[in-house]
Amino acid sequence: MLKKMTKTILTKEQKKQVVNLLRKGIPPKEISELLGFPMRSIGSIKSHLTMGTYDENGDETSEKIITAQETSLSIERDLQTFLCNDLEQIEPGLKLFQNGKEFNTDIGRIDILAIDRDANLLVIELKAGKAKDNALGQLLGYMSFISCNIAKGKRVRGYIIANNFDNRLKYAVKSLDNVKLKRLLHI
Repeated sequence: MLKKMTKTILTKEQKKQVVNLLRKGIPPKEISELLGFPMRSIGSIKSHLTMGTYDENGDETSEKIITAQETSLSIERDLQTFLCNDLEQIEPGLKLFQNGKEFNTDIGRIDILAIDRDANLLVIELKAGKAKDNALGQLLGYMSFISCNIAKGKRVRGYIIANNFDNRLKYAVKSLDNVKLKRLLHI
């Protein structure tokens, strides 16, 4: 069951503060602690900066995009908690890797890092709603990082879990034997 969504919309001035600190290379967690703003709001702004979709003028369209992003992040977080409480609903024998929920790496945070029944690693990327092909690039980056730095010769697989998948993503995954798309009807 998903928690009730809460809206946190920062003022234009607060957003400018966050953008300036992000551009200086200050990590989102530090910004959250420094300014007292919610991590999901800072994460939303960082995502838009990274994707090049942040509107410096903060018009109404930008507000709607950030609100939608915050809602999406909240749904992903709720789904993550739900799945981590019972990983076997994803795959029998699956267990959470040490600190595997929001597993921090040098290249980003993995939604879920798990170990399968054969002691191989499984990187799980969660998407609220419809997953697009850029989710595959994100997943493959995480998988490669885990393979190079943590797996110690063990096999590394990946799942993208979402409500639906765009066609380019479906076709891209067909040629990969270590990546699967998994649809959950709970989203």
